[in-house]
Amino acid sequence: MIPAVGIVAIVVVIAPIAWLIRKLAFRVVGVAPRRKAIVARRVGDSVELPRSVLTSAPGRYGLWFGEEFQQHILIGPVHRVDERYVLRSVLSSTSTIPSDPFEAQLTGHVMNSPSEVDPKWEDIAIPLSDGEVAPAWLFPGRDDAPWVIHVEGIRTSRLVTLRSVEAAERAGLTSLVITYRGAGDGPAARVSYLGQREWLDLADAVRFARSRGASQVYVVAWSMGAGIALELLRHDPTAFERLALIAPATNWMAIVRHGIRRARLPAFLAALVTRTMASSAGSKLIGIPAPLDFHRLDWIDEFTLGIPTLVIHSDGDEEIPFELTREFAAAHGTVKLVATKTAPHGWEANVDPELFQSTLTAWLANPVPTT
Repeated sequence: MIPAVGIVAIVVVIAPIAWLIRKLAFRVVGVAPRRKAIVARRVGDSVELPRSVLTSAPGRYGLWFGEEFQQHILIGPVHRVDERYVLRSVLSSTSTIPSDPFEAQLTGHVMNSPSEVDPKWEDIAIPLSDGEVAPAWLFPGRDDAPWVIHVEGIRTSRLVTLRSVEAAERAGLTSLVITYRGAGDGPAARVSYLGQREWLDLADAVRFARSRGASQVYVVAWSMGAGIALELLRHDPTAFERLALIAPATNWMAIVRHGIRRARLPAFLAALVTRTMASSAGSKLIGIPAPLDFHRLDWIDEFTLGIPTLVIHSDGDEEIPFELTREFAAAHGTVKLVATKTAPHGWEANVDPELFQSTLTAWLANPVPTT
């Protein structure tokens, strides 16, 4: 029998580790947005931002500001950089920019509404197999054209996909921008299953597209959306005809290990976190309703990809290592990998817009022969 003093000592040692494991697990599966506010200041026709890798990245970006960050500023080239601040041009704004310093959130969303892509867009709902519905945006294309389903990543919104919708519009294709359980603007969920369950919602979207007359269905998936698309193909290798992935999550065990290293935490924590989330007792303790199978959340090994696939990624991604994407491309002979200029995670279309748009448009416009 363990003395009371011993029990206290065990609790003192274990409790902080358990707290850390839970915190790290929610860094992986939590669905709440993490966009941080920064203080911006208008300077003539420009805006001044605190200097960072993100605020000084080349390209065009968005700044959400105003009440509940509902207003949007499109910012462009960097005019000046010093030790503390970055000055960037203002290209447009949905509201008057305050003259006093104001809080803003930096984003890769260069458009604040689907109407910026096509004024004929429709707000629709996709029936899910469990009786729920998922909000979606529909952008009509040619009557005989394939449909492109765009899948957002984790902790974001459908606005992120408008950059790929632009490419589909140029190719004359119909676009369906979907949500899924736990997506930023989809059916509510406490946590993400990293594709392990969300693939069912994509399957429902594919069925919806075909029921509306889509002769072929392509999927463009961003970040975690890649796993959703790949897991659907694991269950049904012929679910859709063509796939494009942007900054894809293709091996969640490796992504967790990378995150632990990046945070300069002990390497053994990666194994503790994934094993805890993979066990029935551990997942419930953390608050995940069902355990995660990290072997299935690896689409590099023990997975067959049989359809033409384009991958667009940057070696500047600090969240999902480019090396994983190289391994993914090497493992699957149907993959064409295109590397953009150095860009933060998911900002390939911002930093290298010409390459992104031309590559994705050509990929979508190239028809898949029907059998």
